Amino acid sequence: MVVTEPRPTAAEPDRLRYLRSYLLMRATVGAIGVALPVGLAIGDLVLSGSNPLGRGSLSAYYYSGARDLFVGTLCAVAVFLVTYKVAETNLDNTLSLVAGAAALGVAVFPTARPDPLAVALTPLQQRLGETTVQTVHYLSAAVFIGTLGILCYYFGVREGARPRRASARRSPRFWRTFHWGCAGVIAASVGLFGVSTLAGGPDDALLVTEVASVWAFGASWLMKGLELDILRGTERGRAVTVGTRSA
Repeated sequence: MVVTEPRPTAAEPDRLRYLRSYLLMRATVGAIGVALPVGLAIGDLVLSGSNPLGRGSLSAYYYSGARDLFVGTLCAVAVFLVTYKVAETNLDNTLSLVAGAAALGVAVFPTARPDPLAVALTPLQQRLGETTVQTVHYLSAAVFIGTLGILCYYFGVREGARPRRASARRSPRFWRTFHWGCAGVIAASVGLFGVSTLAGGPDDALLVTEVASVWAFGASWLMKGLELDILRGTERGRAVTVGTRSA
């Protein structure tokens, strides 16, 4: 069951201030997701002088000059996902907690070294074993991408259930389709990667899958947060009570 609550109006200034902060954080996380692949490629080029598209996956940038950007960004996203609905008890909160924990796992447990002869083991790899650390990394990455796709889907469910605001440029139906489209991109990317792996596809299939998934997640969260009439304080519509809708 998904409960769609009415947006606060100008007559509720305290709720509006909290909602603006909430939406701005969502938009920021979405922007981070959109910018991450580009930032990693540019950082690797500038700091390492490497081919910006020469990595087999986003996780491989852990062993590049952009390592700090990769780890720092994932940790920031993890903290947001864990905390932004922590006071609620619902499916959204559960999915966000799982996604945040998985993002932290991707950051802390690195993928396998691209060149074992040239790259030393990390202390964690020395303690647990490189194979164990790599397994945790892959499982975390799979859970992270999967839960992000589900979250995008439920964004669409809720947005489609909202009444249209007088100041809104797009209809609830449009936003439902948009978020479901982002979820579909994530699902299709994962599916195509599976097919490519079974068929012995190109080496960069994982990179393409990860970039497409991260961009879809980023676009969904960025646009979810950019409710400009509320962020600018121009929402003047009357709050409408919406009942419980089934997912």
